[in-house]
This record gives sequence, C-alpha cells and structure tokens, in this order.
Amino acid sequence: MWHCLLIIVLSVLASVVPARADDCESKAVEIAEKIGLDAGQRSPSGSIALSARNEGDDDYGAYLLCKGATGTTLRFLSPPSPGQKWFQFVGRSGAILTGVKASSIAIGAQNCVENARLRKTAFRSPGSAFQMQCMVSRNDDRAELSLAGR
Repeated sequence: MWHCLLIIVLSVLASVVPARADDCESKAVEIAEKIGLDAGQRSPSGSIALSARNEGDDDYGAYLLCKGATGTTLRFLSPPSPGQKWFQFVGRSGAILTGVKASSIAIGAQNCVENARLRKTAFRSPGSAFQMQCMVSRNDDRAELSLAGR
C-alpha cells in the first residue's frame, strides 16, 4: 500500500518540475516579445538571456533567472550613467514579470540606483510590491539591478 502511494507521489512531483521550467521559459518569451528582444536558450545555471535583436537596437538587455534566491528574477546591467530611457526599459520589462505598474518599477529602480550610488554599496529597496536590489560600479557608473515579485 505505501509502495503504491510513494510511486504516485513521486510521479506527481516529477510532472510538476517540468511545468515550472516551461513557465520560466514562457515568461522569458513573453517579456522578449512585448519589449522587442530575443529570448535565448536556458543556460545550465538556469538563466535566459533577453538581448537586442540586432546591433541597431538599443543596447539594453536582461537575464531572467529561473531559480533565483527570490524566485524568478530579472537581472539588468545598465549602460554607464543610466538615463531615463533605461529606467523605462526596466519598468516595462519588470511590469511583465511582477504585474506591478511599469511607472512604479521605473521610479523604484531610479530610487534604488541613486541610493546605491550615494551609499557606495548594494541597496535593497524597501518596497512591498516587488523585491529590488541594486549596486553601482565605481569605475564606470553602471548599475546592476535585480527585480522579483513578492
């Protein structure tokens, strides 16, 4: 009896794991299509590159981490001294992942980067609608930002 129950439980668990992988890949494709990027293949580390379709496009991109410490996470690296256009890109792509308004994410990203720059260390945004952490390079003023839903 227990042997049959164990087999049933293991088969259910085995069927759940691929669904999560497909969900992450589906989310990567959704973000890429809505923002105008290409979604790459999942790497062995569980990340999917979202990159510009050609060299003439803006040089913005992101990685979707399928197994981040905070769940599915978008990671961004800005150009040096990121401007308003980059924060809007973060807002639009982050809204697709989290369901939070793009403008709220863009403002949160600006605040996070500014706090990291002023403190000269990584900064974790205290917002309750999403999880955001960022840091700014002292060499070239590039921001690295991570975003996940709550």
